[in-house]
Amino acid sequence: MLLVLFPDPRRLAVLLHRLAHLDALIDPAAPQLQSLEDEVRAHLGPQASSAEVLAVAEYVVCERLPYSWDWETWGVMEYLPTTREALDMGREDCDGRAIVAASLLRRMGYDAWLVTDVVHMWVRTPEVELMSPTGFAATLEAPADAPARLDVSSAALNLARGLAYGVSVFPLERELIILAAIVLLTLHPWISRRRAAAGVALLVAGLAGLRVVGAAAVSGPQAGDPMLALAVAGSIGSAAAGWCVLALKAGARPRHSLSEPPESPEARAAGRG
Repeated sequence: MLLVLFPDPRRLAVLLHRLAHLDALIDPAAPQLQSLEDEVRAHLGPQASSAEVLAVAEYVVCERLPYSWDWETWGVMEYLPTTREALDMGREDCDGRAIVAASLLRRMGYDAWLVTDVVHMWVRTPEVELMSPTGFAATLEAPADAPARLDVSSAALNLARGLAYGVSVFPLERELIILAAIVLLTLHPWISRRRAAAGVALLVAGLAGLRVVGAAAVSGPQAGDPMLALAVAGSIGSAAAGWCVLALKAGARPRHSLSEPPESPEARAAGRG
């Protein structure tokens, strides 16, 4: 399953290291930033306010880096590029855009740092937030002049949101591979066919539910809607219940299990004879 999400496992190791050193990704000295700085200044008058500078910087970064999923850009589920990697690639998702924006602002003399709620990454400054802040509590914040702050209280909720969103946008064929692997690794030989079918049905229902409502529940106009949140919780619950049905042994060994074919009428007749 790891190879389905990270066909190049080295990128997972890089991701984990960079999450632990988030502020190190901000690189005001990256030479590719010079053209972005020139473009920002070309849009501004000599008396431009800080708010105008921040707004134009956000616009320039988004124009320079068209949005692209990490799966399409880096070939893995999630990746955190350096400033130079993102600008060399020329397209990025929210993480790469935020890293470049924070680097550009520091280059221009502004205090800027990275914030993430698991689903999305944006930029925080003493004045405003930019790069589309979500309005949800930040799980990880990495100021330049202080240790990174992890908000444990928001982590569980944001991880659930992140799971819902990730499932909804990840390639379906890859998710079906993961689903098949979960089923095959979880089934035990004594499980009945009826119970196996019920477990698989619950897993499929959970996956389908997350794909339908996951993105809308965390990032669309209805993000935060209690009914959508309930639908996400129900979908996760269905998948968890399906796993339990498949994994947990209950009662005596069934008469007809997956490891044994049903007894034929001839065999039953011979047994009675």
